[in-house]
Amino acid sequence: MKKEKLAKIRTAFGVTEYRLSNGLRLLYKSDREAPVVAVCVTYHVGSRNEAAGHTGSTHLLEHLLFKDTKNFNAAKGNAITNYLEWFGAYMNATTWLDRTNYFELLPRERLSEALAVEADRMRNSLFSETDLQSEMPVVRNEFERSRNNPFELLDEEVMSAAFAVHPYQIPTIGTKEDIERATAEKLHEFYNRFYWPNNATLSIFGDVPFAKVKQLVLKHFGKISTSPEPIPTMNTVEPPQEGPHRVTLTKSLGVAIVMLAYKIPEGINEEYPALLLLGAILGGGFASRLSRALVDRGLAADVNVSIPALHDPGVLTLTAHVAHGIKPKGVIAAMQREVATFTKKAPASDEMARARERLLSQFAAERDGVFSEIRMVSESIAAGDWQLGYTVEQAILKLKPADVFRVAKKYLRSLNETSGILEEKND
Repeated sequence: MKKEKLAKIRTAFGVTEYRLSNGLRLLYKSDREAPVVAVCVTYHVGSRNEAAGHTGSTHLLEHLLFKDTKNFNAAKGNAITNYLEWFGAYMNATTWLDRTNYFELLPRERLSEALAVEADRMRNSLFSETDLQSEMPVVRNEFERSRNNPFELLDEEVMSAAFAVHPYQIPTIGTKEDIERATAEKLHEFYNRFYWPNNATLSIFGDVPFAKVKQLVLKHFGKISTSPEPIPTMNTVEPPQEGPHRVTLTKSLGVAIVMLAYKIPEGINEEYPALLLLGAILGGGFASRLSRALVDRGLAADVNVSIPALHDPGVLTLTAHVAHGIKPKGVIAAMQREVATFTKKAPASDEMARARERLLSQFAAERDGVFSEIRMVSESIAAGDWQLGYTVEQAILKLKPADVFRVAKKYLRSLNETSGILEEKND
């Protein structure tokens, strides 16, 4: 049998990237602040990779991978969750548009146990209809909670209207019909397409020397083969938006919300940092333009901005919870006027400085401890470059008002806009 090797690729921001010959990428960072180690396996598969009729598969699969594997199962008395929690681990997993990640924070002495579990569920997870049915009440409950969440309801409708063909139009949890039709056999097929070392990145940050990390990674993952078939790729390209899209929902949920979404490029695009700064100026905190225009004038209870770094072109979203007694249409019109103003004049230097400091504080919080940092890196991996969470900070420091003004004029256009209103139903 060929001996597995670990090749060094590069070092940046205190993180060193390695590659196993089976395709698994390893990111390692030494951090001796506390006697712990953080582990995260990021699979390059999310809801964007699901076929029509099988939405929600990635999320269901995430649930099933906490069930039995060949070497960790209830019959042996070492089921995954109980086994690692016995050693003091905090563990969880999340699914989103571009990735699925599984992570642990545990005592440094227990790194081997965590890697043994992650390696086993990478290829040796056991799929049974019994396990699936035991998880269905949990998944149904998550789905029903989303139906009762006003923001999630409006966000899903806006995304559905904003994207004509791209899978980002479907929520990660999937549709109710597809969830109910899922089978263990179909989910196993999905697992066998995407869960391979050459479609994953293993990150290990913490108080463990690299010699030990290398030995354990090769021990647990080195024997896993690369995928026998090429990993399926998602090649759907969203066509340019040729006019504004409008969505209106009427629900008895006790709240009114308005939302504006503008198409923006993928997270690794060179314009992304300027868009982050633009978003902070528009909707980041009490000093933002929209907060002053809406909250200070009693039109909205709060405003928020979301600019996720996605693998494919996504959206910049501005949201406001409408104040009681105020008409949502008036609030969204006020938001649109404020956005239009941004496209007519570059932001002032003091405004730039205030927004930049807010972003830098957010970046610092995202790297506060190995567990926070490793999850930040996981999101960067999903976007297409593990260094993104670090390089975007450097780029923010170099931006000038003209850079932000340029992207505002380019993307904050009515032809590029999707607006959404969730209004209270009058009985």
